Amino acid sequence: MKVIRNGLLLVAVLALCLLSFEGLTRVFLDDGMLYELEMWKYATDVKVRDPQPDIGHRHRSGAQQQLMGVSVRTNSLGLRSPEIDQPAKPGVARIAFVGDSITLGWGVAEQETFANRVLDALTKAGRKVDGFNLGVGNYNTTQELALYRKVGARLKPDIIVLAYFINDAEPMPLYLDTTWLDRNSAGWNVLRYRLDTVSRTFGETPDWKKYYRDLYAPNAAGWEETRKALGNFAAEARQTGAKLIVFNIPELRELKPYPFGDITDKVRAVIERDKVPFVDLLPSVESVDPRTLWVTVPDPHPNGKADAYFAKGMLPEITSLLDGLCRDQGKGC
Repeated sequence: MKVIRNGLLLVAVLALCLLSFEGLTRVFLDDGMLYELEMWKYATDVKVRDPQPDIGHRHRSGAQQQLMGVSVRTNSLGLRSPEIDQPAKPGVARIAFVGDSITLGWGVAEQETFANRVLDALTKAGRKVDGFNLGVGNYNTTQELALYRKVGARLKPDIIVLAYFINDAEPMPLYLDTTWLDRNSAGWNVLRYRLDTVSRTFGETPDWKKYYRDLYAPNAAGWEETRKALGNFAAEARQTGAKLIVFNIPELRELKPYPFGDITDKVRAVIERDKVPFVDLLPSVESVDPRTLWVTVPDPHPNGKADAYFAKGMLPEITSLLDGLCRDQGKGC
């Protein structure tokens, strides 16, 4: 009986400690700007699993959550955009913005994302345009293509803006069954993230530079799949008559000198092989202090200031494509 009592006491103490840790996490750590907690909220409140293997996850329709200090809402198609006419109004050129969390605008107010800034600038310049944001966090290029085919293509865009980031060459994620703690415990998610950080700092987990470089190693599975997806994006655009343009978003931790110029060149070669325009946006930000471009100091996602620079870098190329549409189809004039 003594052993049982001691065992029950131990269980009770552990449960009390865990409950206390959970309470402390939610009261003192959850200030709305803690990266790991905000990503957890995004995963549980905005995302939903998709049974299609090359999509894996997508946004819920009609989701709304406050993340990293800004409102993230999705429309009936799960896009971070207002509802959109189907089809576009006569004479209107439609622009699809495709990408990952950077295109989504992680930590950036909807109106300050580069997608919204570009559309707003074009509208103010008198161009007849509309568009939508197909960005989803934690996507690679294969998933971006699959979601575009499933959701974006039916909206019949005239221009496809693919925002490429260096980690878009990641392999397809493993969608393991989540535990109750994964889904419900803020404290557990903070602890797991911090343990991973310690592993990356002191253990055998590669640091961020090595991690990115390994994605592009010879025969790396993710990069091979990404190359195919980029080629298929070009084919998809040709088949539907859309104009595809790819903008390279630089990694913002180090800008001058930039440590991944060779990887940018490797991506450029794949894209230009299909006669698709490729524009590196590094020149738009390389003279700026990198830390002023981050959502928070530990989170180097581009903030609203960075998105303003990116939008400015995108506008001349997109305007040129619109000029062609205006001449050939009378759209976007």
